[in-house]
Amino acid sequence: MRKFLVFFSCLIVVVTLILVVAIFLHVWRLPYVQIEVFGISNSKVHWIGWIGTMYVAFATPFYPVIKRRFPLYLKKILNIPVLGNLLGVLLVSIHFAIQVTRPADNYPHLGTGIVIYAAMILLLLTGFLMISPARHKFSKQTLFLHAAYATTFYTVIIIHIIQDAILVPSFT
Repeated sequence: MRKFLVFFSCLIVVVTLILVVAIFLHVWRLPYVQIEVFGISNSKVHWIGWIGTMYVAFATPFYPVIKRRFPLYLKKILNIPVLGNLLGVLLVSIHFAIQVTRPADNYPHLGTGIVIYAAMILLLLTGFLMISPARHKFSKQTLFLHAAYATTFYTVIIIHIIQDAILVPSFT
């Protein structure tokens, strides 16, 4: 089971890196399409970023709950948050790379988005460190940092929603 998890985790990381590099080199690009969901209209790329972020936001607390309430199922269920969060990061990485490579006349404001992305990457890395064989050596530090990155991630998502959905439309 561990080999399966490591193989697919590495595969998702490699696919993410290839897609991000292809976007940065302008080899691959998603066409701009507006999609309206529940009266909110955004581009397809923005919805991809939201789907990835929301998955990570809801799946992150899933692991500790399973660990405490159903410890017998922990090894069987470990694949879900690990692979799911990697797929969420893949979606957010596509969104972030496309946003960063937009032309100068249409460049986005990266304030909270870049903080969310950094917190999510650090949350993912500390999560991997917590389930790796090296977890015993750095357990206290990793647990503290993981909780701090999770707090930052959730706080900045709330600020990002307030900033982009509530404040920005009122100024345009």
